Amino acid sequence: MKLDSRHMSGVSLQGDIAAIELNNVFQFLHQSGISGELRVVTEHNNGSFFFQRGTLVFGALSIHQKRIGDLLVESGFITEVQLKQCLKIHAQLDRRQRLGDILVRKGFLDFESLSEALKVQAREAFFETLSWKQGMFFFYTNQYPSKEEILINERIDHLILEGLVRLDDSQADEHDKGV
Repeated sequence: MKLDSRHMSGVSLQGDIAAIELNNVFQFLHQSGISGELRVVTEHNNGSFFFQRGTLVFGALSIHQKRIGDLLVESGFITEVQLKQCLKIHAQLDRRQRLGDILVRKGFLDFESLSEALKVQAREAFFETLSWKQGMFFFYTNQYPSKEEILINERIDHLILEGLVRLDDSQADEHDKGV
């Protein structure tokens, strides 16, 4: 894992996911009302989650995350044609402007719908990490997402409950299929 300049203040909390499950780490951060960034690193992916006073305000995965354009098309907020048009603009701008900003500026999407889709994306990233059983976590206090990020406000206790139900359901489905 490569640390950037925001992380030079040092790690406040770290551990092995195999020893301390991520749902316990998330609960601790929520209960302590702490602010900062939780980086979760595995062999195949990593995630970054930001907290303000114990509330999740942003989350994303490095890879294997559903892209915002795909989420918007699947949810019916935009069409495939609109997405392709804005992806072309996005590429022409060398990805310096966010796709969501382009969609809003073109009038294909309102800001509230973009915010809702980003909230879904962050929740899905959170749920994905709950299934991780190997890797490390690192918590850095007083770190905040970049100013251009659209922030969400999610209670961790509700997310953990929903995530654990999802895990139980997927494990039951695997068992039923004989996997």
